Amino acid sequence: MKKSLITLLIICLFVPTILLGQTNTHISGIIRNVSGNGVADVNVYVSRVEQKYSVFASCLSGTDGSFTLSFKAPVDSICINVSGLNITPTSVICDNKSQNRDIIVDEKAQEIDEVVVRAPKIYSKGDTISYYVASFQSKNDISIGQVLRRLPGITVSDAGQISYKGQPIKNFYIEGLDLMKGRYGIATNNIDPNSISTIEVLENHQDIKALKDLKPEERASINLKLKSGVKGVFNLIATLGGGYVDKLLWDNELITTYFQRNSQLLATYKGNNSGTDLESELRSHTDYDYSRTSTISDIAMPATPGINKRYYYFNQSHSATYNQVFRVGKNGELGINAAYLNDRDERSNQSVTTTLLPDGSKNVVDESFNGILHRNIANGNITYMQNTERNYIKEQLKFDWLSTDGYSNIYAGEDIIQENNVENYRLHNLFHLTSRTGSDKGVEFLSKINLEKKPHSLSVAPNLFPDVIMSEQMFQSAERRNISTENRLDFLSAIVWGNLQIHPTIFFDYSHNGLTSYLDTYKNDLRLTSINTGIGIIANYRIKRFYADLYVTGNYRYFNLNNKDTYIDTDKHRFVVEPHLTLKYDIDGTNELRFNSSLSHSNPAIENLYDQYILTSYRQLSVYENNELYQSQVQNYTLSYDYKNIVSMLFFGIDVSWTHNRPDVLYGSYYDGISERITSIKTNETMDVFSAKLRASKGFDWKRLKIGAECGYGYYDSPILLQNEIVRYNGNSLNAKLDISLTPFQWLSFSYNGSYSQSQTRMKTGEDMPLLRTISNNALLEFYFPYDITLGASASHYYNNLNNDDGSFLLGEANIKYTYKRWSFTLSCDNIFNKKSYVYSISNGLTENTSIYHIRPRSILLKIRCRIF
Repeated sequence: MKKSLITLLIICLFVPTILLGQTNTHISGIIRNVSGNGVADVNVYVSRVEQKYSVFASCLSGTDGSFTLSFKAPVDSICINVSGLNITPTSVICDNKSQNRDIIVDEKAQEIDEVVVRAPKIYSKGDTISYYVASFQSKNDISIGQVLRRLPGITVSDAGQISYKGQPIKNFYIEGLDLMKGRYGIATNNIDPNSISTIEVLENHQDIKALKDLKPEERASINLKLKSGVKGVFNLIATLGGGYVDKLLWDNELITTYFQRNSQLLATYKGNNSGTDLESELRSHTDYDYSRTSTISDIAMPATPGINKRYYYFNQSHSATYNQVFRVGKNGELGINAAYLNDRDERSNQSVTTTLLPDGSKNVVDESFNGILHRNIANGNITYMQNTERNYIKEQLKFDWLSTDGYSNIYAGEDIIQENNVENYRLHNLFHLTSRTGSDKGVEFLSKINLEKKPHSLSVAPNLFPDVIMSEQMFQSAERRNISTENRLDFLSAIVWGNLQIHPTIFFDYSHNGLTSYLDTYKNDLRLTSINTGIGIIANYRIKRFYADLYVTGNYRYFNLNNKDTYIDTDKHRFVVEPHLTLKYDIDGTNELRFNSSLSHSNPAIENLYDQYILTSYRQLSVYENNELYQSQVQNYTLSYDYKNIVSMLFFGIDVSWTHNRPDVLYGSYYDGISERITSIKTNETMDVFSAKLRASKGFDWKRLKIGAECGYGYYDSPILLQNEIVRYNGNSLNAKLDISLTPFQWLSFSYNGSYSQSQTRMKTGEDMPLLRTISNNALLEFYFPYDITLGASASHYYNNLNNDDGSFLLGEANIKYTYKRWSFTLSCDNIFNKKSYVYSISNGLTENTSIYHIRPRSILLKIRCRIF
């Protein structure tokens, strides 16, 4: 650890002397004609003198002809270029320094047969990049999320998380208001793209005004700009859907939006049994919104195959959401958010799981599942925020409730029945206060409080562990509890020395975890209390274009494990130093380098400390003999390069990372036929993970073409505990993704996304696992006919080399849509080839699994959508 800390400090001290850049250049002025009048809406951009395609900044002139450009360029001279309709292109060469300069252009009338006026697709102003929605919108788009996927430089994951420059966004705004509070999938899936004029990416956006220029923000935020005609207009959109497969299908929606200057409202209801996943849009994408308890004992259900969820999701689902925010005064907000999901998920599959053991033999488990899972999920929050240049206050109270009931029939050499129930209650409070004085000093205080309780149970018959459990049926009850608080106080700019700002910090974290469980004669009653407190410094260093941020903490950690059954108390005291370093070098406003590194230590978890048996699944029994208060040390290093050119709509990036993990204890499995027992052992082994990723995105004016690509490589070398023996194994993986959208003709649009993946694992002293290679291709064609008739056809192809004779798999869909004023009618046919099942194979570590899933048969569905208001 000392060597790692010294390395980080050396980098922080010496890199600033190497990476020196230029200061910001600000150029403003007015574009005038020969008569001295301002010329509005012309393109103004700054480039290299010799290479006009190398653009540093661009903008449109205002209604009075005014323009402002802010940029960084490593050149002595620059070229200011002006172009537009009915003016002669003009270029002015000048020194690279801040200045006010008016530019005279010649207006030139042009006689043309036809005029097509197009707004710029992308333009930038300062740290804001704006995408003109109409330039990326398709005729049949019904949500702004469909447009987001076509924007160069922006990626949207399958889970709905939005990323820019390879990093998840921090905030999602609508007209500068945080309506969604992290659950922005509700907005992206339900807001009509016809209501949005531009999508803004806010780079280097510090959302807390009092911290501006004191604490930089690495992640970008997104802001939706509404069209003027949408504000103050109540919108209500209803969808009714009905169809038939082997039973009646239904798919209904009701979406309400009301955006005003001082308030915003978005409310939805959705329900279907047609395979549409409603849970994904309800997920939170904030860093702190996670459960502090886990489910110890859970029902075994078929895993999800590697195809789109709508193909295998046999559901009955209902969801309702309510989201509203009000402006309070000039700088305040009051937000209310609530969501509810009721879901019934029916799954069935046949699977064979093979695990390679240290002696070269294989443990094989053959299972057939038929299960039903009922879930009720509710969450909500009330948030108040006041955000001024001197003071910031945020108070947020959140609640979460989860109720799950599952039932499953399994055949694994004999008939097995399992049932479970899980309840989870959670209350979370966030308080954030920042006060800044006129001298840029002040304090920042952040506090989080979490209260959580999770009772759950699992019933299995017959008993698969007769040597341990005497009864014919196994019944496991368990309960997890958590009371925790995290608190931090920062003293802003307490020490300022030239370009160096130092913010001392004090922190105190407390967590009390409880675990009780009952299984036949085996009982656990544990309390784990932990305290993490100490002091640290946050050092920010700026010199021209180079920025460094070093966060070092000295942590005192105390752990107490109290076993109520054995009356044994175990204490552990530790002192650790944890540095976090961020380096950023903005080369020229177009190219950027970033380096991140950290050294951290994990804490003991109560889930790995019980010494009496717990039935964690129908065929898995767990107990931890080495239940001492261990920890692990983790080092992370990431180097990133990013390039962007707004005018050419090109975004490119490379990420290289390495993780080194040194655990004190290993957890593994001991297999005995169908049954599995979790074991643990103390170790000095280490784990290394290396990954590299290349990402690129390019937009074209030609035919609305957008191409996105991603390629990644990963390698890991790790120990595993198997059959009470530590075995080392390593593996590598290669994956690539490609997405294309294109409108070659006014009557045709095309989109494609595909992926390729291969991976293999090998035991250092044994045989190799088989190479896994998968390919997926998804293509969509839409034909636009007169009278607002659209014909759509899509195909999905999947390939898996471990599936033997069933390696390739093809699914198809078709639909026809007719739009008349406020009404649209869509008739769709899913799984037109009427495939009945899908074979899916995976390889993970030293385990291989092949499963046969039942998928949804051919179905017909008619949906009628109406904009009522």
